[in-house]
Amino acid sequence: MSKKVSRAIVFCFLIAIAVSHYVSTDVYADDWFEKERGYYTLLDDTGKELTLMAREVLVKDEYISSDNKRYSVISVDKEKKRAVLKYMGDVKLPEVEEISDSVGALAQQFDKKGNILLYCTHSDESYAPSDGTHSRPGGGGIFDVAEAFRDALRERGINAVLDKTPHDPHDAGAYRRSRQTAISLIRQYSPVAAIFDIHRDAVPGHIYVTRVAGQPMTKVRIVVGSRNQNRKANEELAYKIKAIADKVYPGLIKDIYIGAGAYNQELSPRSLIFEFGTHENSKESAARSAQYMADVVDKAMFGGTIQGKTQEGQDKGTYRTRPINEEVQRGGRRGIVWLVLVLVIGVVVFIAISGGTREMFSKITGNTDRDERDRE
Repeated sequence: MSKKVSRAIVFCFLIAIAVSHYVSTDVYADDWFEKERGYYTLLDDTGKELTLMAREVLVKDEYISSDNKRYSVISVDKEKKRAVLKYMGDVKLPEVEEISDSVGALAQQFDKKGNILLYCTHSDESYAPSDGTHSRPGGGGIFDVAEAFRDALRERGINAVLDKTPHDPHDAGAYRRSRQTAISLIRQYSPVAAIFDIHRDAVPGHIYVTRVAGQPMTKVRIVVGSRNQNRKANEELAYKIKAIADKVYPGLIKDIYIGAGAYNQELSPRSLIFEFGTHENSKESAARSAQYMADVVDKAMFGGTIQGKTQEGQDKGTYRTRPINEEVQRGGRRGIVWLVLVLVIGVVVFIAISGGTREMFSKITGNTDRDERDRE
């Protein structure tokens, strides 16, 4: 390889890194808390309360309710911590097939290829009733919930890895620090099936209290970052998880929030935040929901059949799903195309700078040798 080609490759990668940093500057910001503790009340345009959000809410954020209605934030009152949302229509979730031949269907198996990676950006987050505090720097109770989730995934034959690196303090640099953890996980454990950042919320606990399959536990909120090239692919995974949970374990998924951030989700086209309860719920109730969430994620990622339960615990049918890698993932391809475009632009810029415009076109058209002979 010539020195010129080597320099071009290095230059292109530097361009790609620089553009990535420029496009994703807000990916590192911790959008979950303002300087003062508190939470926003989200209302529809008739004044009906939709939910509570322990983060700064921004115009154009989107919210998908438990009954699959999509809303967009149209105004925010920072002083009163209230946001008004406009109803945009119902969301059509993926179909989950109910089957009658449950004996034959249960024998169906799918390969569980790839690793599911887990980490906790807000590593201090804890559950006051169980941990005695809402925050424990260096090792919050959130790690216990993440461990329960990891173990439940492993019980289902999935290679799940949990990194317990702390990212304290709980400030605007938390996502920047956890980004390094996520990158390290990806380097060590490729191929990657999915990456999940495990959190707990900070709103009043009663809005997360639920009953699933006859057991008391916490609901789970799914968060998608809107400002990254993988948004569509991640949103599709969130929809599939909710579709399966709504059929099989109603009451488990609280809602989906699409916030103005990236939350490191540009690193993988299957990357989400899961919020297991709040600081006012018990850690044990959140760990129970992690067991059922693992069942849903297993079927969303790798397909198979699953026995549905009512909230009271009675059987409600058998359902079958297909692996997500058999479905179209527009967002993942968009991310790859974006990187290729950046590299192509880098090559063009490098050649133009190093050899001038005329030489650049000569190299592209292959006329370099002929031009040299003409000059002789």
